[in-house]
Amino acid sequence: MAFPIAKPLNKILLVRYSAFGDVIQTLPILTMLRDGFPRTKIGWAIDTELAPAIEGHPALDYIHRCSRNGWRRVSTHPSKWPMVVREFADLVSEVRSIGYDVSLDVQGLFKTALLPYLAGIRRRIGYKHGREFSSFFYTEQYQNSSEYFDPAVFHLEHMVGLVRMLYDQPGKRPLARATADTAPAGDPGESGSHGDPRHTSQTPYRVQLPAVSEARKRRATEMLSQAFARRAPVVAIGPATQWKSKCWPEEYWAELIQELLVRTNLNVLLLGSSADEPLAERILAAVNSGRSSGRVCNLFGKAPIRDMYALYAQVDAAIGPDSAPLHVAGAAGVPVLIGLYGPTGYRRTPPLGSPHLKLLSTEGQLSCQPCHKRVCPLGTIECMKRIIANNVFRALLEALDEAGIEFTKYGAVAEPV
Repeated sequence: MAFPIAKPLNKILLVRYSAFGDVIQTLPILTMLRDGFPRTKIGWAIDTELAPAIEGHPALDYIHRCSRNGWRRVSTHPSKWPMVVREFADLVSEVRSIGYDVSLDVQGLFKTALLPYLAGIRRRIGYKHGREFSSFFYTEQYQNSSEYFDPAVFHLEHMVGLVRMLYDQPGKRPLARATADTAPAGDPGESGSHGDPRHTSQTPYRVQLPAVSEARKRRATEMLSQAFARRAPVVAIGPATQWKSKCWPEEYWAELIQELLVRTNLNVLLLGSSADEPLAERILAAVNSGRSSGRVCNLFGKAPIRDMYALYAQVDAAIGPDSAPLHVAGAAGVPVLIGLYGPTGYRRTPPLGSPHLKLLSTEGQLSCQPCHKRVCPLGTIECMKRIIANNVFRALLEALDEAGIEFTKYGAVAEPV
């Protein structure tokens, strides 16, 4: 399918400050813009800490770094406020100096809608859901709140709707999509009472990470080769998430790791930020140390964003909740990917890129699902607790077999509960 003929645009600004996982989910839009507007300059406004996630991307011409976290840290010190105002004014001036024709606010918050408005971008496209009064700043709006939060619709489709508005007749000229990659969307299969894998269809979107340097690739290879006593497929586990409602119980992670060590020859790699190191330590403390020696490598706090890209590109499987590590693993093309979904819809925010994907969800079992709340309204995280460790273990083994990855199993695997 050829791309439609659109009115020429010189420069497009994409606005997505955070969070890390959402940035990864936005990468297909960046590729789509480049494919649709090959001669157009494209910029991205993003949090300073997350700029390494997109630096060097072949579709990107400008990066505008927003130091929101730094400003937040000094917000309680009135003496620092003039500095914050100056730095934000400098950011606005920087964006204004580029001379963007149009902005796409794919995050849809007051803080993301304000920048293009103050920078004087004449055409500002965003969502009409009105979160934090963001829609006040847009010249063109797309999709109301109920449509935006529909758990059955892939969120990437919402962002694609914004891109379609760049065209003269978006309703009549279908936007061509990039080369197909495997990812979930569409109708789920039957779900078990404790979170059986949802079997989903393919979606024709492509996610591309920035290139990783050869030095980082070598370092990742060395880290993995030195971490384990014996060669075997590596399963990367990213248990941390910023949403408390998405947390899979720590004892479940420990049980899963114990099963991997006892029932298979698979090696285990733990990845996460330095802020979440205590989580990894607690999980590993509950695992039999005799089994974990030479089989488990804890790299929490030791793998910044680009090193994480390099590591995920070299592992055989990855497991995690609906959070950044899961989406990075997908974008890196990890052969087998297992996602755990509770408060968020598995059809709305699935990872892209992995050829063998299984998403475990208890959606539909509880009247509050999916709530899309950072903190469980009931204080129970029951939707995550119902995804039991044995079912995650079985889903992983099945996916490894489907992917043709050779590993050793010891004894029979218990049936799903």
